This record gives sequence, structure tokens and C-alpha cells, in this order.
Amino acid sequence: MQRGDEARLAIVDAAMREASRIGVAALTLAPVADRAGWSKSGLLRHFPTKEALQLAVIHRSAELFRERVLLPALAAPAGAPRLRAIFRGWLNWIHNSGLEGGCPLNAARLEFDDQPGEVRDSLVANWNEWTAYLERQAAKALELKQISTPLSARQIAMVLCGLAAACDSGSRLLGQRDALREAEGAFDQLFPLKSH
Repeated sequence: MQRGDEARLAIVDAAMREASRIGVAALTLAPVADRAGWSKSGLLRHFPTKEALQLAVIHRSAELFRERVLLPALAAPAGAPRLRAIFRGWLNWIHNSGLEGGCPLNAARLEFDDQPGEVRDSLVANWNEWTAYLERQAAKALELKQISTPLSARQIAMVLCGLAAACDSGSRLLGQRDALREAEGAFDQLFPLKSH
């Protein structure tokens, strides 16, 4: 990695940690510069606008999510085993992302849901890509008759997003120590593996 790229990544990581704490919408250049050990003018050379920094945070957060949740799950066979591995990885990410305020993407989807612009467009693209992938794995599980449910693949993806959001709120906002275990249990109850 080139020195300029390393510097840019260090800034984005500092911004991601700040966004985790205060939200992507509240992200401003001065606190990020402080956190990264840069002057504001030095930071402006890499990110001339607040929006450019927000977009970089969205991209980096999505990249880390893919590395920590999606890629490890690819070792499981497509369909129900992978869907289960993805969901467990997602819950683990919620519980142990290494970001003090949790994943910035989760908060950003609420912050920007009614705010047009490039940041919202980037979020929409990332969430659409993620839910489409969940839907494909659910469709594969249904096609192979690996799970027993009256729900469609799209409904399964929606339920998983809902369970993950409930787990996040339960553990982070409400302090429910068993939120992760309850979400895993709900998955197992809702989508039991069919025995052949």
C-alpha cells in the first residue's frame, strides 16, 4: 500500500470509529482530524467535504462487514447452512465489531432514510446488495427443501434483517445480555433445518 493510501485509510478508520460513536450524519472533519492526529487542513486534502468523508465511512464499514460476516460464511455450503452461518456472523458482528458504538451502517440507515443525496444512495446500494444476497441464499434453501417455512425468500431476508436489528437494539440500547442468544434461538425456531 502506498503512503498516501495508508494515510487515507488511517483517516477513514478514525472517521469510522467516530461515526460509530456519534453517527454518520453527525460526522464532521475537525473531530476526525483530532482522532487521526491530523490537522483539519491536512484532512481536507484527502476529503474536501464532509460528504466525501461520510461516503468513505460507508464504503469502509461495508468492506469490514463483508470481511467479517460474508467471507467466513462462504465456507458453508450454499443454502440453509450458509444462511445460518451468515446470520450467526452478523450477530457476532453486532456483538463484537470492535467499534465502540456498533456498526455505522446500522445507525446510518435510520439517519439517512429520508435524506436524499449521495450518502443515502450509497447506503441504499449497500443494503440492497446485502438483502439480495440473503434472499438468494434463502431461495436456495427453499429450493433444496433444507428449511421448512411458509415464508418466501424475500420474507425470510426481511425477518433476518428484523432479528438483527432487534438484537442490536436489545444488546446496545436496552442492555439485554441474552439478546444474541434469543436472536439465534428465534432463527432456529423460525427456520428449522429439515432432516432428510
